[in-house]
Amino acid sequence: MNLSEMTYPKDTKNRVRNLLVQEARRKPKPARGWLTLPVVIAVAGTALVGTTAAGIYTALAPVNDKRDIRCYYHADLTTRPPVGGVPGATKPPYMTTGIFITGFDAKNNPNPDDKNAGMKQVTDPIKQCSRVWDTGLMNPDGLTNDLIPAGFVPSPPAGKDRGSGLPDTDQYGNPIAPGPNPLLGHYVPPLTACVVDNTVAVIPGGPEICARLGIPALEK
Repeated sequence: MNLSEMTYPKDTKNRVRNLLVQEARRKPKPARGWLTLPVVIAVAGTALVGTTAAGIYTALAPVNDKRDIRCYYHADLTTRPPVGGVPGATKPPYMTTGIFITGFDAKNNPNPDDKNAGMKQVTDPIKQCSRVWDTGLMNPDGLTNDLIPAGFVPSPPAGKDRGSGLPDTDQYGNPIAPGPNPLLGHYVPPLTACVVDNTVAVIPGGPEICARLGIPALEK
């Protein structure tokens, strides 16, 4: 109902109208001090560290056990790709990788319940997964062809036989083990270390990919 539709004595109606006009002309009062303070949001196990280019807050989370690293095929945490040659079979959306301890005696494992026993802590998960991409293992049956830029040409390996006296590094300068390495030189996309299920997850994409997927980035 509008003011003009209300029934008042004439003098009362004029007083009400004057009061409304005076109130509308008042300068707004400054907000209380506590309303102007920045809000700090605490998330268990994570810390907010600013924004990405898209304006999304990025959370960080630590991972204490970095022996088992997940290398995701795509920036997709749930879609299970098919297993080549096995109709109807699927596999996880990632491949796991790690660094085994040379000479580890699995038969005399002092921690038989530890599924990662005999593996080292990975200090650089992105480099670890880069090596897996570099060998071509992240593109089985063309699974990640959609990530490869048009015109990309695989680099030739530094040498097929590491026993020939050639440097024990690939074309990126990464050290590799002695022996044949016929698959080196495949496309390696930009990678970012995130955290999924309290495990390091290295996902194709730039620094904003963790926030876009709704998961924290790995705290360094």
